[in-house]
Amino acid sequence: MNLNLLARELGASVVDCSDEFFGAADALLLAADPQRPGTYGLRGADVDGWESRRHNPADHDWVVVRAAHPGRVDEIVLETTGFRFNAPQHIGVDVADAPDGPWREILSGAVVEPNCVNTYPVADPGGSAAFVRLRMYPDGGVARLRAHGVVDVERSVPPAGIRLSDVRLGCRVRASEGSFGSPWAVISHAVPTSTHDGWETPRRSRADRHFVELSWPDAVRLHALEVVASPFRGNCAAQIAVEVPDGPAWREAGVFDITPGATSPVRFASPLTGRRVRVRALPDGGFSRLWFYGDRLSLAQTHVQEEQ
Repeated sequence: MNLNLLARELGASVVDCSDEFFGAADALLLAADPQRPGTYGLRGADVDGWESRRHNPADHDWVVVRAAHPGRVDEIVLETTGFRFNAPQHIGVDVADAPDGPWREILSGAVVEPNCVNTYPVADPGGSAAFVRLRMYPDGGVARLRAHGVVDVERSVPPAGIRLSDVRLGCRVRASEGSFGSPWAVISHAVPTSTHDGWETPRRSRADRHFVELSWPDAVRLHALEVVASPFRGNCAAQIAVEVPDGPAWREAGVFDITPGATSPVRFASPLTGRRVRVRALPDGGFSRLWFYGDRLSLAQTHVQEEQ
């Protein structure tokens, strides 16, 4: 079996969806088998999956997922376990290189069986893609979505250098405040589990007051950053500002947009060198992880001396 390109544990994330009144779209990417909670809340029966409300004014509901890595999709697996009377009637699947298209259809009019695992081979996968869009007609619920395929190694280029956001390299974290979550969570290697698994500012906070600061015992050279905002969606920062020390003050090295509920790559125009870096959430809000990539200068200098 090929790799599941939509595996959350590999970094896939939901970008947007038309409606998730009864069940959150993030559940589509979970690795665990779907359960039947058997409990009820204010919106009816609790479900382990994505479920939209009834009487959709449009002809279908949709969800857009950022793949863990760009790749070719050879098979779609749609699990409807637990959805016996509320599964969609049929689905379509599209792929694209951007979250807003243009979209290329790889599956159309596929009939959905309730309360089971539906498997659909893709007859003409075409090239690789970075985003997958599921369309379900006319509405309903789905437990899990998987897209088995092959990673496009030409496009899935890892950030330059090693991941420096690591306690094993002496990385330390402090924050201006910690009302929500722990600032140490931003350098965790684990996939974020909830919006409490990260760092978040109060609402309507002064952005110039709140920050997360990472520091190292020796100087580092930073080439890139991955900002993981999953599963932050309604409370995600709109942008981040990256700052480096400039004498006794801090100098802004760049302001970058981040995508709610997704991983946003940031590549610096020129490397940032030093022992400390700050990240501010603009205008407020939070994120799960700050994964900086680059080189440890002490090691780089040692390698140069050895080569000479």
